[in-house]
Amino acid sequence: MHDTLRDVHAILDRSKEALGQFQAILEPTIEQAADDHERLYWHHIYEEEEHRLDRLAALLPKLEEALADEAFLSRENGDFLRLLQDISLEKFGLHNFLEHLDLSLFHYKGTEHEPTIAALRDMTAADYQQMKDALEALNRALDAPVSFAAAIPTDEKENQKEHLKLAQYAAPPATSAPNRPSIGIRRQLTVGSLKHR
Repeated sequence: MHDTLRDVHAILDRSKEALGQFQAILEPTIEQAADDHERLYWHHIYEEEEHRLDRLAALLPKLEEALADEAFLSRENGDFLRLLQDISLEKFGLHNFLEHLDLSLFHYKGTEHEPTIAALRDMTAADYQQMKDALEALNRALDAPVSFAAAIPTDEKENQKEHLKLAQYAAPPATSAPNRPSIGIRRQLTVGSLKHR
């Protein structure tokens, strides 16, 4: 369990660094937005990631404290279970970050920011799969679910309508390469096009 939590810490620490890089790209985009719609769009993404950055700043020290005290890692410890709940919610935050990076790739295609965002996107996709595996391993080790519906993305909910799910964010086999959306073709998603996937 200790090694799994250490892996989670590394993922969240990388994500925190990636968030900082992404926000640095977004700031001038917000400042130079062509209209209020564009400004609101990028501001919304920036703000969601800023909230996540705040959560990570609070969570990472708690995780470090837990890793320093093996006795803390107990099913009977309520603080440990709350820490696992926070980690589970950050899995959802990682999923949202992945979607934000994908959205930004459409905007930044052909700019100097595209390679950076693509690299962040690929790292985040791999980290997201590793985070899901880590939470599954922790659930097995504790023999108790720590995942809640609020932390499960639409694409992974069993009872969600299929036409609302995007396959690229569902759980691909662990051996497959990350699936980055095609940014050369502008695709429009409709209910009809999603039904035929």
